[in-house]
Amino acid sequence: MRVRYSFVIDQNPRFLAEGELFLRVLLAAGVAPQDIVAQTTVRSGERAKSLVASFGVRAVDLPLGPDGAFCNKIHQLFTLSEDDFDVLVACDTDLAITQPLDHVASLQSVRARRVDQCNPPLEVLESIRAFLGFPRQPALVAPTCFADSETYALNCNGGVLMIPRQFMRPLGEAWLGYAQALTDRRELLQQWVNHIDQVSWAFAMMKLDLPFSELPIEYNFPTPLASKLPENCCGKPVVLHYHRAIDHKGRIKRTGVRSVDEVIERVNRVIPEPNTLWAKLFA
Repeated sequence: MRVRYSFVIDQNPRFLAEGELFLRVLLAAGVAPQDIVAQTTVRSGERAKSLVASFGVRAVDLPLGPDGAFCNKIHQLFTLSEDDFDVLVACDTDLAITQPLDHVASLQSVRARRVDQCNPPLEVLESIRAFLGFPRQPALVAPTCFADSETYALNCNGGVLMIPRQFMRPLGEAWLGYAQALTDRRELLQQWVNHIDQVSWAFAMMKLDLPFSELPIEYNFPTPLASKLPENCCGKPVVLHYHRAIDHKGRIKRTGVRSVDEVIERVNRVIPEPNTLWAKLFA
């Protein structure tokens, strides 16, 4: 199975620093440079292309999404039409992937992990469902950190999306359409407007009724929430989603959970010191 890893670098200098960490860890895990693509916006410019080229990784130009911010990742599903691969792993940039993900990718189903919290809350999702004209409430699950709450089973964290090639264009078109509709009516998301791409993805999956197999939490592990997860809920993380939990040296912060911190320590050994890109952010 041929897996292609894709991530976005936009204008904020943080994306450059995250992109460097992303590449160092993924390449150290044994993924070949030709299996990684950096999607660079016009706002990230030549600096982003120069960074990824220094790792032997190709950059492609990424159009901005409908809101020019949270929805930029959608166009990853359209920019690789000439590439030869089987499954796209569309990634957030703030990830540390410690193993190749071929063994959890699927040729038959889309894979992603449910959200950790009710963001946005179920009542907001229901108001959006009414606006978009979906007649029936979809299946509900508990978020990973709140067993007494409910959200849509397809309300997934967008940090790791595994999409078989044959589903990329139809999913991308439906996802983009809903993202545009919700950008035009962003008040429906209230203070959760930064989740437009996540919510649009969920409704696109529902519209197309694509086969779906949920990823275990180890493959999109939220390090800042490690202490809130149920004890023994999973094994050692394979993909660390650290969000902004980075120290002034550009290393992922420890969590206080031993099994997680063992992985973090292994990842941090891959990161050079001093890490100049992160040092500038903390200056």
